[in-house]
Amino acid sequence: MPLNEIPKHLSPETRRLVDAALEDAWQELSKDGLVDADRARQKLARTIIILASVGETNPDKLKWFALHVARGALQAEQAAKRTRQNCIRAA
Repeated sequence: MPLNEIPKHLSPETRRLVDAALEDAWQELSKDGLVDADRARQKLARTIIILASVGETNPDKLKWFALHVARGALQAEQAAKRTRQNCIRAA
């Protein structure tokens, strides 16, 4: 994420931390074979920015939480899609 897209209310140091954590999380998440990479990357960025905004500065924690949120959201979307498909088949 370019630094100019990270909210200006964060300090320059925190903005660099957010950028680095996002890139690390993205490298790991992209290995999962994503269906919608843009949405997954946005979810990572949003989670990291929110956590950094409330004072979290540990890059490992930022990455860990962001990965779990993104993976959870992707799993929920896939489950919902399977449910819809099963309902259509049953009808």
